[in-house]
Amino acid sequence: MDNSADNKKEICPEAGNTVLVVEDNPQAAKLLSLHLIKAGYQTLIAQSGSQALELAAQCRPMAITLDLLLPDMDGWQVLTELKAIPRTRDIPVVIVSVLDRQALGFRLGAADYLVKPVERAELLHALRRCIPREGENGAHRKVMVVHTDQDELKLLAMMLAQEEYEVIQALGKEEAVNLAKCAHPDLVVTNLLAGEPDLFALLESLKATSETAHIPVLALTSKISGSVEPVPKEGRIEFVLLQENELIEERLLAAITMRFRKTALPAGKK
Repeated sequence: MDNSADNKKEICPEAGNTVLVVEDNPQAAKLLSLHLIKAGYQTLIAQSGSQALELAAQCRPMAITLDLLLPDMDGWQVLTELKAIPRTRDIPVVIVSVLDRQALGFRLGAADYLVKPVERAELLHALRRCIPREGENGAHRKVMVVHTDQDELKLLAMMLAQEEYEVIQALGKEEAVNLAKCAHPDLVVTNLLAGEPDLFALLESLKATSETAHIPVLALTSKISGSVEPVPKEGRIEFVLLQENELIEERLLAAITMRFRKTALPAGKK
């Protein structure tokens, strides 16, 4: 008698509500799992790359969190194999690692990239962004936030993440251009309020590459000065003009909503 179906049922929780946690450190795995369980998810834990590939193929979880430093194989290899196999290629993978290699992660197919230590809210936001909610076709708006100040960058990113946008953080122009080529954001947001010097260089660099030339840009500013007016419109840049004492959150979110209403997102784009 074939007991494979029964064995699978015993090993695999409900696939539509399960996150596979790939982490070889027992304490880290337990903490991630606890965060997820408290949020209503079920979890599976894999402590090696080979076990992760086996459980992913067998149980087909709704998402995977992936550490890169595993005992038997490189996490990049695990990600590559997951994306190469038809049965697992559509499972969203959120990398959770001490290694800050975001650009490579996106290039290999990661849905999101978190650098340890990861807070519970940050983890849950990442999962909500990459897991289609009931009734959705899986399409999510991907917004890149560019700033030269790390703290300001995180604040803007957290604000957008709370609105369920998939957020990519870029520290400065060079990182923004490199990430844009592999992550393909639907919109770039930058901040002129603190005297950001790289806006025009960023625009020129995005325009120079066919992969990024079409990406629209929103620029936060408190005034439209003579140095700004000559910038060609071309439908690619809009200035979000903030009045004195006006909240950035309210004005920026409204501008992003209006921008996305102008251009319909193609079905199935992530």
